[in-house]
Amino acid sequence: MEEMIKNHVLRFLPAKSLYRFKSVSKSWNRWISSPFLAHQQSTHFTKTSGFFFSDDRHYHYPFFIPLHPPSNGVPVPSLSFLPVPVTIRATSHGLLCCQTIFPDITYFLCNPATEEWTKLPDPMLFHSPDSSAIALHFSPSTYNFQSHFQIVCAVPSDSLKAVFFEIYSSRTNSWRVADSEYFYDDDQELAFRGDGFCVDGFAYWEASNGIALGFDLKYEQHGEIRLPPGHGEEGALVEMDGELCYIMPQKEENGCYNLGVYGGLNMVLKRQIPLDFGDLRIIDGDDDGEVMMIRVLSCVNDGRVVVILVGANNVVLYDVGEGKGISLVKRVVGCGPTGRGDSRRCLPYINSLAGVCPVEKMPAEDHHVIAEVLENMSFD
Repeated sequence: MEEMIKNHVLRFLPAKSLYRFKSVSKSWNRWISSPFLAHQQSTHFTKTSGFFFSDDRHYHYPFFIPLHPPSNGVPVPSLSFLPVPVTIRATSHGLLCCQTIFPDITYFLCNPATEEWTKLPDPMLFHSPDSSAIALHFSPSTYNFQSHFQIVCAVPSDSLKAVFFEIYSSRTNSWRVADSEYFYDDDQELAFRGDGFCVDGFAYWEASNGIALGFDLKYEQHGEIRLPPGHGEEGALVEMDGELCYIMPQKEENGCYNLGVYGGLNMVLKRQIPLDFGDLRIIDGDDDGEVMMIRVLSCVNDGRVVVILVGANNVVLYDVGEGKGISLVKRVVGCGPTGRGDSRRCLPYINSLAGVCPVEKMPAEDHHVIAEVLENMSFD
């Protein structure tokens, strides 16, 4: 039974729980510490574990809100194990792309569960934190043993009325500018509402001209999806149930609020989620107790929990299935919607053991067994 659990169950557990099981025995400790279990776990454990909050304008350290604190968490949520203070720009399957908060633009890629990290080379273009937007693409798979990843940065040029795409690949450890450019004809400057994310090999960013700008990382082509009517600072472009969606709060004639979920290439209304905050003590409101402002921040990838900012600084985890607010998890001062000027980010995170360092940096004695292990491993 013990061997069955070790070989077939541990891979489905979050990183925090796995570290606790190291004390079961020496063999469990060796197995949980091995890069092979880390690779298995990164491909099998795919549930959102919580959310990182990051602020690059007020020099606040990042902090983490777990969905289930006993089993999901990271040792140092502030990421102080990195050599310099950073802000989190993007997340993907347990890896974080961070950037220094001071004028020099330096990127770091890290796993907060293992505290492994690597510094990336400088990009060719200038990635202004006020105008450019990045997305991190990391897809754990059977054959991605080295945890290769890509970062794509959308860099607007107001003088040319164009957006350039610069791509970093861990396979070459270098940046290059794609041949595809997105041209826009608005009279105003194009801005992005924060950074983007990747779904099935496509990077997406919400732009100020009312579109979701997409970029295919395989074929390096761009496209656009028109956002639904009424979109604005209170809504958010998210991944829900493996699909690109736009969620925004809507006020009914009776004064009640719901969340409208839009999806598909035409961003049609797919469902409405009534909002009921129940017994949660929301302290921001007018004299009648009505909530002044509701803003969608993020959501769990399977769509069961949506993160909502209520009032000026109340962050609520909202259970979609139960139809009620389940937790007032943090009061974040000054987290209201301010467009691109809002430097605060709420990013979903998976408690994964995914590696950061390439296989070449493993101990030499491990190299000759990698091919054999991959051939004999069961990834069912």
